Amino acid sequence: MSVNGYLSDFPLPEIFQLLQDGKKTGLLSIQALTSPGKVQTYYFIWLHRGRIVTITNRLDSRGLAALINRRGYLGKATSERLIRRCPLDEPLGRFLQTQGVLTSKQLQILFAAQVIRQICALFQVPDAYFVFDPNAPLPKVEMTGLSAVATEVILPGLRLIKDWSAFQEKLPHPQSTLVSLIRGQPNVRINQAEWNIWRLVDENVSLTQIATNLGLPVDDVQRIAFRLIFVGLVLEVPRVWTDS
Repeated sequence: MSVNGYLSDFPLPEIFQLLQDGKKTGLLSIQALTSPGKVQTYYFIWLHRGRIVTITNRLDSRGLAALINRRGYLGKATSERLIRRCPLDEPLGRFLQTQGVLTSKQLQILFAAQVIRQICALFQVPDAYFVFDPNAPLPKVEMTGLSAVATEVILPGLRLIKDWSAFQEKLPHPQSTLVSLIRGQPNVRINQAEWNIWRLVDENVSLTQIATNLGLPVDDVQRIAFRLIFVGLVLEVPRVWTDS
């Protein structure tokens, strides 16, 4: 199934949620919409069964190699020689680890630079055109061998959003309450602001009351609650109005 459109109509978190829930494999290409004459910015995001495996902004199959070179893990000549030796069906990062030239920690650093930083940058794009191609082959030479659930990768990006107009209708109502969907502690990494909201989750306490308790603007609490809802920690419970 091919999916395409504009981020102004179909926000990025919803796209990732769709691809994650459908366990989709393929390439999500995103072209930032810029003013005429400006350099076009592209993001190429590959997923495997709903999990993000790599992100690049180039299609020459040398994005990961260039990142390895910039980090000083390998020289250009050495990395090119090893790329030629890498089996076509094995992620380059995993192959380099088996060869003893990269450590598991270095692979984690590379994956974070590939994925987390790119996603955060993408959330700063005002609008873009996207298309998902389920038939695009996975670029093993651009893959570390690591992957991440899409929603967990998006959480850092959601924290950086400055213009929430595209999400305004998606935000929980100020009079809604929240209920936890999990037992015990959060199973995703949340920051202090999110934790402050999380600890006050109560089906009898509205977002407006939480805002008052924390001394925060209601719209800030709505946005934080949206993030907690998006990653599956809580559920919005709309207030039920009854006749007196």
